Amino acid sequence: MDQTTQELDPQRQLIHVIRDTMHETALAFFATDIGIEEGPAMIQREGQPFVTPQADVTAMVAFRGSMKGGVHISAPMHAAVGLASAFWGEPLESFNDTARDALGELTNIIAGALKSRINDDINLTPPLVLQGAERDGLQPHSHASTRCYFMTTNGPLFVEVFQDQQEA
Repeated sequence: MDQTTQELDPQRQLIHVIRDTMHETALAFFATDIGIEEGPAMIQREGQPFVTPQADVTAMVAFRGSMKGGVHISAPMHAAVGLASAFWGEPLESFNDTARDALGELTNIIAGALKSRINDDINLTPPLVLQGAERDGLQPHSHASTRCYFMTTNGPLFVEVFQDQQEA
């Protein structure tokens, strides 16, 4: 880790970890299929109200153990279908059970890669994929979060790592 990264607070360091993990995951699983580009990052600290970002679909894997929190991948419907299609390896017409499974598995892979970089003493839950009104109340206000936005050839998405304030 270089001096610049060492000087960053843990949530700013997490931005680099999320971006590196997404690039490695995209290269490993999609080759040139999704063309991932970084967008802005956002940090929610203690005392800031959580604002649910615009997205139609969210897949989540929770962290248990030495860190309590988890990972969200959220996207508008067209981007979620495109991402699931790229992951599945064939076009999907809608966000069906196959697309749900693909997005859940992608989230699980990213959560596992983040786990190995953040803290290997974390247990992961099975992925949960929510859409529409199911997303209401997704993240309580007691969490800090680091969110990184990405643009793919299928559309925008964001990856968010959240954790209990006591753990932040």
